[in-house]
Amino acid sequence: MERVPAVILGAGVVFGVFFAVTQNVFMGASVLIILGTVAMCLQIMGETRDLPEVSCRLSDDAKSVIVANGGNAPAKNIHVALVPMDIEFDIPELGVDEKYAHTLASMATELKVAATYANSSGQTYKQTWRLSSLDETDPLKPMFPMFSWKKEE
Repeated sequence: MERVPAVILGAGVVFGVFFAVTQNVFMGASVLIILGTVAMCLQIMGETRDLPEVSCRLSDDAKSVIVANGGNAPAKNIHVALVPMDIEFDIPELGVDEKYAHTLASMATELKVAATYANSSGQTYKQTWRLSSLDETDPLKPMFPMFSWKKEE
């Protein structure tokens, strides 16, 4: 953890213990619980600081592959391979919330996309996706059909 948040949290712990001993035990315990929550939030923020999240999908007309970075850091040295089409391409850098569209020579019905990329620290990530132009995925569809989700025939 960085120095300034650690000093602030340390002062808060001393302040909370002081309150618990001299004034009111519940007020001191409340201060300590709030400080613990803040410490956990700072720890999580530190772990997810440099994390790109690259995703691939087919365009609506299935004539291009769209590579997007939805993370909180730029993705560098992106290498994408489209598996039965034997196509590979590289993207030098993709910033936060940026998209890149690679046009294909013909329409693609089904693809497997394998991508490798790195963050600014040099840590590499690998992901694969199965893409289909015929697949209509509904992101709001529940995993288990409930409350008449399936259409009745």
